[in-house]
Amino acid sequence: MNVIAIFGGSGFIGSELIYALAKHKVEIRLFTQNKFRANHLKVFPSLKLVQYNSKSNLLELLKGTDTVINCIGILHENHTNQFDEIHAIWLKKLAGLIKQLKIKRFIHLSALRAEKNAPSKYLKSKFRGEKYIQEICKASNWTIFRPSVVFGENDSFINLFSKMIQFLPIIFVVSSKAKFQPIAVNDLISIIVKSIDDKKTFKKIYNVGGPKIYTFMSLLKLISNSMHKQRLFIPLSRNLSYAMVRLLEFSPVKLITRDNLKSMELDNVTTINDAYQFESTLIELETYLDKLHD
Repeated sequence: MNVIAIFGGSGFIGSELIYALAKHKVEIRLFTQNKFRANHLKVFPSLKLVQYNSKSNLLELLKGTDTVINCIGILHENHTNQFDEIHAIWLKKLAGLIKQLKIKRFIHLSALRAEKNAPSKYLKSKFRGEKYIQEICKASNWTIFRPSVVFGENDSFINLFSKMIQFLPIIFVVSSKAKFQPIAVNDLISIIVKSIDDKKTFKKIYNVGGPKIYTFMSLLKLISNSMHKQRLFIPLSRNLSYAMVRLLEFSPVKLITRDNLKSMELDNVTTINDAYQFESTLIELETYLDKLHD
C-alpha cells in the first residue's frame, strides 16, 4: 500500500486532497503542528495524524513513506512566519530529508508566476523553494504544480470578497486591472491525485489555471451579480491602492498587504494551461457561483 505523507493537509487545499485520497487504497500520514486543526479529518480510517514541532525527528517520523506531498504555504507574513522560512528554508529541509530517506515521489504545491525576479517576496520565496527541490531531489521523481487562485467552499479568496460585497455598499478596488485565472479546488485536487503514479509528470513543473481569465474588477462584479447585490465599485490608482493597503495593514485581520499588491503587478495567468493535460474540461467560476448562490 502506498504510504503518502502530507504537510499542510489541514488547510483548504490539503483537506480537499485528503478527502480525495481517502477514496483510494493508500495510507495517509498527515503531518501537523496542531492536531486540533485536523480534527475534521479524523473520520477517515486510512488517516494517521503525526504531530511534530521544531524539535521533532522528522527523519524518523518519515520512515516508510513512499510519497511526500507539500501543501504548506502562507499569503501573509507575521513576526513568527516569514515567506522565506515557510516557502524556501522549509523546502530545503524537507528536500534534504527526502534525499536521505531515498523517498522516490515528491509533489509540491507552488504558485503561478513564481519567478526569480518577481516583484513580491511571496513569489520570490516560492521560486527559491522550487529551486531547492530541483537541486536536492535529483534522485527523486518530483513534480511541481503552480496554480492560479483556487476557489471552493472553504477558500480564502472568493469567500473574503463575497463577505465584503455582502456588507459594503461601496467597494474601493485596488489593482483593478490585475488578472487572475481561478481554478476550482476539485479540478486541482483531481490533477494532483492523477499525477501521483503518472511517470509523465516526473521532474516537471506545471502551470495550472481555470478555463477563463478575469480582471480583479470583473471578478468582483461577477461575485456581486451572482449574489444579486448591486454595489458601487471604485477603481483606485496605483498610488492610492498602496496608500489604502498600507492603512489596512494595521488591521488585526489581514485582508491584503503591500506584498500582495506587488504580486498582483504580474498577471496571475498562464498562456499555456497545463491543467488540460489532466482534465478535458474545467469547472467555470460562473458555474460554481451560480450553484453557490442559487
